[in-house]
Amino acid sequence: MKQYIVFKTSSQSLAIGIEEVDKIIEFEEGKKIPEPLPYMLGVIEYNEKVLPIVDLGKRLYNRDLVKDTDTKIIVINWKERLLGLVVDDILGIKSYGEEYEEPNNEMETNKEYLNGFIKLPDDIIIVLNVDKLFDRDQDEFLMEDIKMSTIKNESEEEK
Repeated sequence: MKQYIVFKTSSQSLAIGIEEVDKIIEFEEGKKIPEPLPYMLGVIEYNEKVLPIVDLGKRLYNRDLVKDTDTKIIVINWKERLLGLVVDDILGIKSYGEEYEEPNNEMETNKEYLNGFIKLPDDIIIVLNVDKLFDRDQDEFLMEDIKMSTIKNESEEEK
């Protein structure tokens, strides 16, 4: 049995392996950064560091975030860094055995960020590969945003 953080975004059920999650925190508005990617909401302070936050609904479904009391940030380990994914609602930590899992290769989708699916009697949960959420260009742009926000944070700490 594998454990997942299961959540909703843009009315879709999605999951991330629990081993990829650092923490789930309350949503807070980020500080805007200049010329961001369309789904980059900004940065927030997290554990005395700068944490970039991404609107996952905008990234995957091109839908703008509708904030409410259920909106959360899932802090994930992404490419040896931390990244915040803003989601509509957390459904919980759930365990599923292999009988529920269907790998992406059997579904013939060409989206690398789809690890596979969890088939339930009343829903299909999309399992994400967080390291593949962005293509190479997006990766580089996001890494640059992270680097710039980290440099700004370090120079402010020196003052």
